[in-house]
Amino acid sequence: MSVRLSAPRARRHGVLLQPADRRALERDGWRTTLDYRENHLRSKDGSLLEVVATWTAEAERFEADCEIASAAAPTIEEAWAKVRMEIEAMRFEPNSPVRLRRA
Repeated sequence: MSVRLSAPRARRHGVLLQPADRRALERDGWRTTLDYRENHLRSKDGSLLEVVATWTAEAERFEADCEIASAAAPTIEEAWAKVRMEIEAMRFEPNSPVRLRRA
């Protein structure tokens, strides 16, 4: 064996950083974005009572039409799961927290 050539090794990958739902959408051609918002609930005297976190996941794809889906949830995983479920079902309910629009 040559000193210049190393022995073949199995590739090692690190921990997956993104939720599986987001990776699946990106593999299917969706462009994704994630936004974070906090709402601070305070008492009358100004002391902090609660912090309500909201993650908003959005996916968009341009093929024949422009398709956009978005959903908000308290965790990243829940937000992506909602977006992916709605896209896979391709249904639109007017009062749903998930919006799927075609331009």
